[in-house]
Amino acid sequence: MNFTDEQREAITYDGKNLQLIACAGSGKTEVVAQRIVHLLKQGPSRLAPGNIVAFTFTEKAADELKERIVARVQEELGDVVGLAEMFVGTIHAYCLELLKNEVPRYLRYEVLNEVQQALFVDRNSNKSGLTTSTLVDDPENKLKRYTDTRHYITALSILRESDLEQSELPQCSVYSDGLPKYQELLDSMSYFDYSSIMSEAVSVLENNVGVRSRLGERVKYVVVDEYQDINPVQERIIKELSKLGTGICVVGDDDQTIYQWRGGDVENILSFDTRYESVKQVALDKNFRSSEGVVNTAREFIEQNDDRLVKKMESAGMQTYEDGDIVALSFDSPDEEAEYIAQTIHSLRGTALEGEERGLSWSDVAILLRTVKGNATPITDALDRADIPYIVKGMADLFRAPEAEAARRLFLFMADDGCDRNAVVQSWMDSNIGIDQGDLEAALDDAEEIKDRVAISKKWEDGDIQKAFLAFLDRAGIREERMPQGRQEIVLYNLGKFSELISDFETVHYKSIPSEKFGSFAKFLVYGAENAYPEGWQDKSYATPDAVQIMTVHQAKGMQWPAVFLPALLKNRFPAKKVGGRNAWHLLPRAGVRKQERYEGTVEDERRLFYVALTRSKKFLHLTYGPISGNQLFRNPSDFWRFILRSKYVKRYTPDYSQRPRLKAEPRKGIVNVTFSFSDLKYFFECPYRFKLQILCGFNAPIAPALGYGKSLHDMLAEVHDHASRGRVLDESEAANLVDKHLHTPYASSQLSEDLKTAPNERNRASSQCLVPFAHHRPDSFPHSSTHVG
Repeated sequence: MNFTDEQREAITYDGKNLQLIACAGSGKTEVVAQRIVHLLKQGPSRLAPGNIVAFTFTEKAADELKERIVARVQEELGDVVGLAEMFVGTIHAYCLELLKNEVPRYLRYEVLNEVQQALFVDRNSNKSGLTTSTLVDDPENKLKRYTDTRHYITALSILRESDLEQSELPQCSVYSDGLPKYQELLDSMSYFDYSSIMSEAVSVLENNVGVRSRLGERVKYVVVDEYQDINPVQERIIKELSKLGTGICVVGDDDQTIYQWRGGDVENILSFDTRYESVKQVALDKNFRSSEGVVNTAREFIEQNDDRLVKKMESAGMQTYEDGDIVALSFDSPDEEAEYIAQTIHSLRGTALEGEERGLSWSDVAILLRTVKGNATPITDALDRADIPYIVKGMADLFRAPEAEAARRLFLFMADDGCDRNAVVQSWMDSNIGIDQGDLEAALDDAEEIKDRVAISKKWEDGDIQKAFLAFLDRAGIREERMPQGRQEIVLYNLGKFSELISDFETVHYKSIPSEKFGSFAKFLVYGAENAYPEGWQDKSYATPDAVQIMTVHQAKGMQWPAVFLPALLKNRFPAKKVGGRNAWHLLPRAGVRKQERYEGTVEDERRLFYVALTRSKKFLHLTYGPISGNQLFRNPSDFWRFILRSKYVKRYTPDYSQRPRLKAEPRKGIVNVTFSFSDLKYFFECPYRFKLQILCGFNAPIAPALGYGKSLHDMLAEVHDHASRGRVLDESEAANLVDKHLHTPYASSQLSEDLKTAPNERNRASSQCLVPFAHHRPDSFPHSSTHVG
């Protein structure tokens, strides 16, 4: 493999601290993987896999890096014993593993995602401190359920993830009253949220001498990807690891800082070389992704920002620029703009791409928006008219997909919430998924039986929404092979997202009276679901249909496409106009949070986001806008528009791609190695199609009332192992206490919970006790294990 001088220097550097300034498309994943191989085979102290920790920003980025590390290790070192001892994953995942490995009481804790967290706060509005907290400048004005939930959660995150000025906070009720109540509620129900995982981990790292000693012996090198978006609490974690003597390699690009509004601090990457000792800086400034036209246009644009690290991105020439590749056009309306996009996508399909023996397909095209809400509708309408398949990433506009809207109407019907049976039948028949009306009527008969049972039942399991959804799909004969060609993957993708939505709701509301639960779910579908998911929400599915992808620029970070469209480049859209109304800073004093202004955003932040959008393109880049009639806010071009037009690579005419070389349109084929759990593989061996639906398409299984029982047994044995690995073998009399400490079945009814504690109790205790004598006689069988690749 050929490397540039800079890449080779980054891979082989043997000093302690390294800063890689990695421009867009610079091959940083390959460089990091090769650097880790170097550390394993000929680094200064020839590290073992368990000595290395690699932090990524997302789980999918972790999967990609794991795959690359395994491949490069096998190529250069063959089979390496203990490779799974290397941690590769997000900082949240590392902190969670750390807490569960080092603090046994956390073994039973589960993690609420952002949507589940909001539902949790709403359901426990008083106990969570929401409705007892007040506005910072109006102590008599208490926060309201639903209305202020998102602001309250944002404030709680800021308090736990930022550096605070404690003297400014005593009069803030969210700090003095809300946060303690919320944290107590989380603990009482054995939950973490993302912020509490990190804040608890920092506390353990800073204050637990035993943990520091063990980590100091084990962790010798830490890699941090996307360092430009690290927030203060994450930086504290990295700093504490550094204090243990760990070498630190940070990888990032200040020009791609796009999460300052969530607390990311660009100053971390700008000042890394002054805050850490003996730092070697290496700039990876060759772009192997994009053409000269894309690279130079993007570089000239971002150079308007003043406070930047020294670098100059250059194209490595992997794609040839041709006139007409990059176009900037204005239209009379968003509808005309959308028609142009649809027509151009059609003309691009089948165009040959340099370095690939195929023509471009639908999935080679991305439409990136500053925000999907309010911008995507004209585009999706035009794609529908042109018969171009597409998906909208995340949950934004989910119910514009006819199959998802039909699923929503099903549950409005089951909850008697303004939708009759005829409307449900019509919506499913209109969804174009190959459904037979006879099967549909039979499925609705079954749904009515469930509806009648739900109306009178008090058993939680009778109100299982996910079970009802999957039973309906099965009874209605909704099968992949019945769906129209080209629609199968898109339908499964959207129904999988609906299944995920159900799971998020039931995680919090499972233990509700069935009739109330179905009613609450219907209200969630009508009033809450579309706004509950942040626009940057990442899909859980691994399968990507051959379809045009519509998403926000934030969701596109780390991704690339041969053809990228950037529409809706309107003033007040991009850069985004500051949103008015109540926000988290009505709940918190600005003076109480250091460097608070970064949450507000600046034009430089918007430039960075636009730069990220530009650099997602390999070759084709179309920038457009169409004023919204009658709307004074959105009638003029973006403030970025005039600067983009200065580039010699940006043309102002409609391109003709018909004369470009053509090949058969085929989606890019590639196999990504993904880490699966034992349960995932169990699904595969029991039923490969279930594996496809659940793991690849994002469908979720119904919640089992006894969920957590098997894990509880595992946690009991884990604590026995943990004590034994540190030289303390439990007495057999202590084993009985492990049952009470670790048995956690959050979805079980009172009767089932009692049964699990009594009838099988002796078996639980026996399971715990069986390992205790073994630990006495074979203490050498319990080496202390490090955090594993998950």
